[in-house]
Amino acid sequence: MNTDHDIKPITTHTNVHPVRVLLVDDKPENLVSLESLLAEEGDNVTYLFANSGEEALKIALQEELALVLLDVQMPGMNGYEVARYLRDISKTRHVPIIFVTAISEQDAHVIEGFEAGAVDFLFKPLHPIITKAKVAAFVRFYLQKKELERANKETKALNQELEQRVQERTRALTKANKDLDNFVYTASHDLKAPINNIEGLMTALQETLEEKELDLQDVSPLMHMINDAIGRFKDTLMDLTEVAKVQHQEQNKAQENVCFQAILDDVKVHIKDLIQKYGANITADFSAAPEIVFTRKNLRSILYNLVSNSIKYSSPDRKPEIAVATKMEGSFVVLTVRDNGLGLRKQDQEKVFGMFKRLHAHVEGTGVGLAIVKRIVENCDGRIEFESELGKGSEFKVYLRQE
Repeated sequence: MNTDHDIKPITTHTNVHPVRVLLVDDKPENLVSLESLLAEEGDNVTYLFANSGEEALKIALQEELALVLLDVQMPGMNGYEVARYLRDISKTRHVPIIFVTAISEQDAHVIEGFEAGAVDFLFKPLHPIITKAKVAAFVRFYLQKKELERANKETKALNQELEQRVQERTRALTKANKDLDNFVYTASHDLKAPINNIEGLMTALQETLEEKELDLQDVSPLMHMINDAIGRFKDTLMDLTEVAKVQHQEQNKAQENVCFQAILDDVKVHIKDLIQKYGANITADFSAAPEIVFTRKNLRSILYNLVSNSIKYSSPDRKPEIAVATKMEGSFVVLTVRDNGLGLRKQDQEKVFGMFKRLHAHVEGTGVGLAIVKRIVENCDGRIEFESELGKGSEFKVYLRQE
């Protein structure tokens, strides 16, 4: 036996983590006897021998240990001193220590051992079954711990891989969205010229027919439908351009203190014909949050689309009543627009923010306005909620973050 650093391997399996148990005793015959008792305990266990406290510390710093069986009474550094040193070293702080001692089971000795860092005691003469059972329990605990560490490491690696994939996919989707927005912006911009040309040609055709004093009665309805179609086309192109612009806007671009009442007043001026046509009544309560730090143009777009939609989708059985209000909720200013309009069925409510979604076909529009509102709000780290009851009305809640 080589008492310097004697390693006696047992048959191992390559798929199990190696287990090293350090046996410390100043008498070589005790080490051989203890190893013989434990060797049959199972595969994959390697026993290391140390004949002194100093040698035990040296081995503990060099090897990864599952367990230390430490004799208490040794010349020089005794077992309690070795245990205290092991507890002070970060590498060995959590290695379980079982004291092996011939000292009687007096409370004072046991307490001193536990204070030194022991997890258990074995008293000489050793009972084979008890000794093997205790060592086997700590070996199993060590293997379970290593398996958990391996699983955690694999999970961490998997999470990192998934996170990388998500980041790559996000970058790809962001690029695709940007390319799509660029296409929409370019296409809508390029289509304006031919539409304007068609509109001009229709005007020239009408003037030519009038100059020739031809009877326009037969073609007048057709001319009206063509002009109406051109108008719809121009509105759609304008909305598409607006969608692309919103996506490219920087979150904090041109932000300022904006007064809700002033924006609503401006919106009401621009939709006065719509208000008069439907006899709409708009009430406002901005007392809880009269102002917000936001982009003026974007806030106007939000209010314009929500208020005008509330009027357009009013019930034919009653005049539109639109209530606009604000309040604070945590770090958000919440803008609420509530109406008594047509409302929506439960199954249609998820579609309301979709591009070109018009859930009431009789109402004029391109179906882009609410998609623009949603983009503006989400680009500014906010959210929009929608509740509706068929035949009763709808309510939009817009959460706008404030720093």
